[in-house]
Parts: sequence; C-alpha cells; structure tokens
Amino acid sequence: MLLIAFTTLSTCLASAVPAAQEGPRPEATRHAETEATQQQQQPVMQQSQEAPAPAGTVASPTEQQPTPPPEAPGKQRSTVVRGTRPAQSASEVTIGRDILDTAPRMNATDVLRVVPGLVASQHSGEGKAQQLFLRGFDALHGQDVELNVGGLPVNEVSHIHALGYADTNFIIPELVQSLEVTEGSYRAFQGDFAVAGTVRMDLGAREKGVEFAGTLGQFNTRRLVVTVRPGEDPGTFAAAEIGESDGFGPQRGYGRATLLAQGNLDLGHGLSARILGGSYVTRFDSPGVVRQDDLEAGRRTFYSGSFDRQGGTVSRHQLLIGVDLPREGTARTRLEAFGILSDLRLRNNFTGYRVDDRGDGLEQTHDGSTLGLRAEHRRQVTLFGRPVALELGLGGRRDGIHQTQRRYRETDGTFFADEVDADLTQTDVWGYAEARLPLGRWAFRLGGRADALGVEVFDALAFRDPRYYDGQGYSRSAFGVHWGAKAGVEYALTDTWALFASYGDGFRSPQARSLAEGEQAPFVNVHGAELGTRRDGERLSFQASVFGSQVADDFFFDHTVGTTVFTGETLRTGISAALQARPFEGLTAALSATVANATVTKTDAKLPYFAPLVARADVGWEKPLPGIGSVLSVGTGLTLIGPRPLPYDEYSHTVFLADAQAALRRGALALRLDVKNLLNTRWRDGEFVYSSRFDPTSQPSLVPARHFTAGAPRVASLTLEVHL
Repeated sequence: MLLIAFTTLSTCLASAVPAAQEGPRPEATRHAETEATQQQQQPVMQQSQEAPAPAGTVASPTEQQPTPPPEAPGKQRSTVVRGTRPAQSASEVTIGRDILDTAPRMNATDVLRVVPGLVASQHSGEGKAQQLFLRGFDALHGQDVELNVGGLPVNEVSHIHALGYADTNFIIPELVQSLEVTEGSYRAFQGDFAVAGTVRMDLGAREKGVEFAGTLGQFNTRRLVVTVRPGEDPGTFAAAEIGESDGFGPQRGYGRATLLAQGNLDLGHGLSARILGGSYVTRFDSPGVVRQDDLEAGRRTFYSGSFDRQGGTVSRHQLLIGVDLPREGTARTRLEAFGILSDLRLRNNFTGYRVDDRGDGLEQTHDGSTLGLRAEHRRQVTLFGRPVALELGLGGRRDGIHQTQRRYRETDGTFFADEVDADLTQTDVWGYAEARLPLGRWAFRLGGRADALGVEVFDALAFRDPRYYDGQGYSRSAFGVHWGAKAGVEYALTDTWALFASYGDGFRSPQARSLAEGEQAPFVNVHGAELGTRRDGERLSFQASVFGSQVADDFFFDHTVGTTVFTGETLRTGISAALQARPFEGLTAALSATVANATVTKTDAKLPYFAPLVARADVGWEKPLPGIGSVLSVGTGLTLIGPRPLPYDEYSHTVFLADAQAALRRGALALRLDVKNLLNTRWRDGEFVYSSRFDPTSQPSLVPARHFTAGAPRVASLTLEVHL
C-alpha cells in the first residue's frame, strides 16, 4: 500500500510540475545534481538513516565532509564515498568517527556524551537506560529525545518504567561511524519523542578484515569485541561483544553480550537492499541511593549500596530490511520494514521503608514487540522556474505490550501486592512532507506532519478502582491525532556562512494506561523556535543558536518515587554553540556549550532536575612515528555540568570530569590505555530530594532529604587490538 501510494503521488507531482529543461540552471540545481551523480557512483548504497537528505537538498552553505584521520602503517583505507545530510537548521550537526576516537568510548553512555548539550546519566547500573538531559529538558529515560540506531527506533512507547524508555546499551561503540544530531523539533521527519531533539547513529566497521579487541581493566572488568568486515563497504559487517565487571562498588556488577550484523546488497537493475539485525542480553545490579545525612553521620560510605536484589535483566532482538528502488532522475524511494522484541525486568527501592514497614521494593516487567513499515520518497522538481527539493514520508508502527508492577518485602524477598497487570496495543500511523525552495541567497523550507494514534488497553487490575474493577479486568480504547507544522528560512552570507530561522511543532505520545474509554489521546504539544548561524568547512565548522520551546500541559515525573505532577504550560529557553576544528593533519577537536533555563509559565518557578549548563570538549592528536613504523595517538574528553535545580529550592553539585586515552599502533597490532575520571573526582551521577526511611527502626517521616548515586572513580583499562 505504501508503494502504491508513493508511486501515485510521485506520478502526480511529475505531471503537475515538469522537470527542468536543459540550459542555464541555478547554482543550487547544478550542485544538487552533482551530489546525486556522486551518490549514484558509490560502489555500495550509503547506509540508511531515519531521515536522509531529500534529493537535491543543498544547504547554503553546504555541509562539508570532515577530514579523515591519518592512517596507520599498513592500514587499508576504504574508497567508499559516504555523504552527510546537509544541515537545514543552525543546530544540526554531524559527529564523525574521528571525533568519537578522541576519548574513551567503552559503552553507549560514552557515545552519547559527545552530543552537544546532552547529559547522559547512568545512575542505576550498566544495564538500565540512561537518563538524558538536553536543552532544558529532563528527558528521563528518553521521553523528550528521539533515538534511532541504523534506522531502528529505540524509544519504547507507554513503558512501565518511564515514557519513551530508550535503552541504547545494545550498541557496540566501535561500530558507531557517526551521529547525526537534530536539536529542536524543526524537521518533518522527526516523530514521537522528538521534543528536545533527535539523535541518529550510523553503523559501520572501521577497517576491512577481522579485528579483535580485548580489554582488561580495574574492578575485574573484561571485554572482548570481534568485528568482521569482508569488503570495502563499511556498512557490511558482523560484530560481537562480550563484557562483564564487578563494578566500582557494591551492587554494580554486570554482564552483557551483543551481536550486530548488517549487509548492503546490490540486487542489480538499480535495486539495492540493506539488512540489519542483532541480539542483546544483559544482567546488571543497581546500587540504589545514599542519603546525604547517612553519609555525613558515617552510617554509609560514598559508594555504598542501599539494598541487595536491585537491578534487572534486559534482552532485545531486532531486524530491519530496507530496499532502495531504482532511481528515476532525481527521484529516490526507500522502503523499510522492521521488527523488535524487547523485555525488561527491573527491581529497585528508592524510598526504603517509607511506604510500608515491610519495605518498598518494586519489581517492574515490560515485554514489548514492535512491527513497523516506513517509506520515504525524495525528488527534485521545478516550481516557477526554481528547483524545489521534496521529501515525503509515510509509516506505521504497532507496539504490543504486556507489563506488570508489584511490591516485595525487603526482609525475605516475597511479593505482597500487585499494582499493574496490563496488556496494551498502541498503533501510530504517520505521514509528512517537506519542501525546500532556494531563491538566490535565500532558501525557504515548509513542511508538515500528521500522526494518528490508536490505543487499546486491557487492565487486569484497573488500578483497583471500584468504578471499574469487577474481578475480570477493564478494557478501554482511545484515539487522537497530532498535527505539526515545520518551517525554516536560510540566508547565505558567504559561501560558508549562513543565517537560519526555524520553527517546528513536536510531540510526545501519552502513557496508554492513563487514558479513559473514548478519550482523545492527549499528545503533549511542543512549539519550538530557533535563530542561529553556522559556518561549514573542512577544517573549521561552527554553529550557534538561541532557542525556545513552549510545552502545553506539561508534567514532571519523579521516577524515584513514581509520582507525576502536572505543571501546565512550561517554557525552555537558552543558547548553544558547537565547534569542530581540524586545523592541521592529525589534530581533531570538538567543543560545545549549552546554557538553558526551564520554568513553569504561570509561576516562573524553575523546573527540577534540568541541566542549566553543559559543556564538552573532545580533543585528539595523532602522530606517525616513521622511525619505528608506528602511529601514536592521544586524546581527552572533558565534561562540565553546572548545578541542576532540585525540588525544594536545592541545587546539585557541579560536575567536572576528565577522560584520557593514549594508543600506539604498529602494523596489525595496537595497544590502548583508557582512563576515565582521570582526576579521580568524587562526583554524584544523580542527585534527588524526596522523603525516605532506610532504617526500619527509625521514626517514619515525610521530611524531604538529599539523596545521591555515586559516579565512578578513576577507572583504567588496557586494550589490545589485532587487525587481520
């Protein structure tokens, strides 16, 4: 059906708007056709992204390819040409592999921290989804940041633990070729949870052949990664990772295994395909929290855990099949189908014995299955003698979910209360269109998106509400539509400098269990705007912007105690800047800083937990040593997070972290030393204010208290790589 709809639509467009005639053409048209020709000459299809550039879309200025790092002796360089999506807003940025290689990247958290303005907190163990902060939003575990890996969506709808739950721990860091970051909600391809922005990861193997990487580190850390790339195309690979560690303190151990494989296939006659699949499983412990007054009184140490039996298990199995249809001039059509099976069992206790003298232990389970179809069509037409780049998209996603939540005793681990036992079906069907028209130094972008959401819920417990609960459960359904407008204006100051103004409506879908029978599904609506400038170049690129996001009917969810507070309208404002520099061969630097504010509109009170200041620096230097036939590389990653507002007018501590690495490679062998938290800073990964009681013999109290989860101390590891 998607193919028929797209074929009909493209035929109508072609007949209504005739193609450009031969003769003098605008520079933008010639540049676009050159880009399309280069892409056609690629030996293998470029790896699919969630939203590749429309055919013929060229920003003014155009985005340049980063200068690749120098090769080690004997290293095979791929000749595959891979393009990046041209930027159409001030804050869009592509982060290449050379930047990722500047600092230690041992897990998904390390990869995410390179995104400008993004804070990724791993306060509940190595297997739980990261808590994310971006542009004044406390995105919890993903509700305000859309994440995509190789075309596969990561955010999970109506999740039992947190809305938009996005667990990226299945990623093998060595396979992340680049990150494409679209901050804000200004592009039509951005879908559910793209409130603060969208992060897409492009996967690929670095070198042809077989690569073994074995890591030994402190706290009994062991890790093995095997990567196979049979040909010149980085996008065709198979890789496996096995890792385990005792952790840097009590209840921080974990073990995980991941398999990821992808193949780009030339089917002939202009038809190409891509298949991406993988499996991931982990078991992890969680330390819980430490009360600040317990630390000061000597009852706990900085790295103590609260209760045992905290942590969980996760598995994820995924498959994507994509087909690029034969090109017709500038027209390109891509069809993709994907499926995901995921499950989570999570136990935690953040409040001790505050709610119940038997203990407040909580176990949550979430079993989800996702099936989706996506079609994208891009072409260039002419309108009033001007080239217009069109991007059209259709898609659908169906999630089937079974989730439970129940209480257990801390003394003996037995369960004593069931709170949730529900089956959900959530279906999202969407369509979008976006057009870009260049007029001399000006360019105008206009688009729109519509998402229709249908929800069916069977709640076996129905919140134990006597109005609904009859011992047989309660079924209900809801439906809603979100309409979103997208627009942008560009003005090219020079061949490399441009000004941008962008507007976009974003949304996040609701928690299905909160909906009543026949209710219009209440999307959280976001209206965002941005003014900025950018410079693009091979050696220096820079972007700066002023942004604002207004959220209607917002809510604040404190996942430590499981309460939701509706705040009404909220406003986020701020400024951000990012720079990538490659001043000479061997030196790579990426710097970024974001200052943000988040308030409730009616009271002007600050929202808790958002990050008002985030700065990041990644700097790497690589130097060939001809005398010994080797290559030496050193690098560092620096992170600064300013004090975050907490409930009851308190603030968190400032965090400054320095990571470093040094590597020496000769031929097929390489040795790398990674040191995280080089200065051995005693820092708090998460800080919270709420009431708790961890001593069952103490007097119950609802007085709020400071709590924290400890960040990792200095951790060193040594990795031996063998390239065959």
